[in-house]
Amino acid sequence: MPRETHPAVLRQAVLRKLPPRIDTKGEIALPCVPALADQYAEKLLGIFALLGRKFNEPEAHKLREILDRWLEHGWAQSPHTRLVVRYKTEPPPISTISYNVSVEVVTVADEYERWTGPRTTALFGAFPDAKVMALARAQGEPPSTPILDIGAGTGRNALPLAQAGFPTDAVEIAPALANILRDEARLAGTGVRVFEGDATDGTLDLPKNHYGLVVIAEVVSSHIYDLDHLRRLFEVVAAALRPGGCVLFNAFLAMEGYRPDALARQLGLVALCSIFDRQDLDKTMAALGLHKVDEVSTLRYEKEHLPAEAWPPTEWFEDWSSGRNVFDLPRGRAPIDLRWLTYRRQGEPKNHVEPGTRTGPPVGDG
Repeated sequence: MPRETHPAVLRQAVLRKLPPRIDTKGEIALPCVPALADQYAEKLLGIFALLGRKFNEPEAHKLREILDRWLEHGWAQSPHTRLVVRYKTEPPPISTISYNVSVEVVTVADEYERWTGPRTTALFGAFPDAKVMALARAQGEPPSTPILDIGAGTGRNALPLAQAGFPTDAVEIAPALANILRDEARLAGTGVRVFEGDATDGTLDLPKNHYGLVVIAEVVSSHIYDLDHLRRLFEVVAAALRPGGCVLFNAFLAMEGYRPDALARQLGLVALCSIFDRQDLDKTMAALGLHKVDEVSTLRYEKEHLPAEAWPPTEWFEDWSSGRNVFDLPRGRAPIDLRWLTYRRQGEPKNHVEPGTRTGPPVGDG
C-alpha cells in the first residue's frame, strides 16, 4: 500500500492525534431532574467525545446507570438539588477520562438565603396582592377577622393586613425571611406573630378553628410538590380555619386538554411552577371539607386591580405567572395558568367572598 502524501489528508490525520493529548478538568452542575437523564447522558458523552474520550456501549450504559441513581436520590431530597459532575482527563499516553457524580442538596430555605443577599428591590414586590386585600375586606370587620399568612416571606401581605386592623399571624419556613419579617413587624408596630417552620409537617402550634381567612400566596404555585404534599398543607389549613372561613391561594393549573408529563412537572418545580390538575385539586380539597367558591386569573386580576405604579410587582412576575418559566412560548400560549383560588371550610357562619367575582371553573382565560 502506497504511503499517504496528500497535505490535506495528512493534516487531518495529525489533528486526530490531538484530542488524546488534551489535558483538562471540569465541573458541570445541572438541575437534578430525573426525567432529563437521557439528555444529560447524551450531553456528557458528547463533551467527553470532544475531548477525545469516546465511550463504548458498556461505558455509556454505566454512566447512565450512575446518573439515574444520583438523579433519583437528589430529587428525593429537594427539587432545587443540583447534580454535579466532575471530570478529568488522564495525561498521555493514557487516553481515558475519570468522572465523579454527586449531588448538592439545596433546600427552599437555602434558595431564599441566597435571594436575600445584595438586593436593592423588594423580593416579591412592594405592594400587597390586590386579591388578598379585597378578600380580607370582604370577610367582615377587621378586628373580628383573624388572618393567617402561610409563606409570608418578608411580610408583603401580612404587614398591610395587620396595619388594616386584621389580627395577623404569619408562617415562614426560611429563617432569613422570617428574621426580616420579625424586624419589619417590630418597626411597624403591627404585632404580627411569626411562626417559623414548615406548615406541611404538622409541628407548628397554630390555633385551631380560629382564622377567618388563611392566605397562601405564591406557595402552592412554587413549593408544593404533588397532591400528597398539598393534602398535608391543607390538613393544617382546614384545622386552623374556623367554620365558614376561607382560604385563598394561587396555583398553576393545567388547561383543559393538557396532561403534564413527568418532565414538565419536574422542571416546573425547579422553575418554581408547581403544576396541578384542576379536578384532582378540587377532589383533594373536598375530602378535607373545603369547597371552591371563586377562581380567577392571577395575572389578569392583579394587573386590573393593583395601582399603576405597582405594576408589574417584580421584573419576573409576568413571565412567571404566564408559565414561561417552564415553557419557552410566547406569553399566553403556555398550557398552564396561574389562578387565584378561594375555598371555604364547611359550616356556619358563611362569610361572603369578594363581591363580583366568578365561582366555579373558568370559562376561557378568566
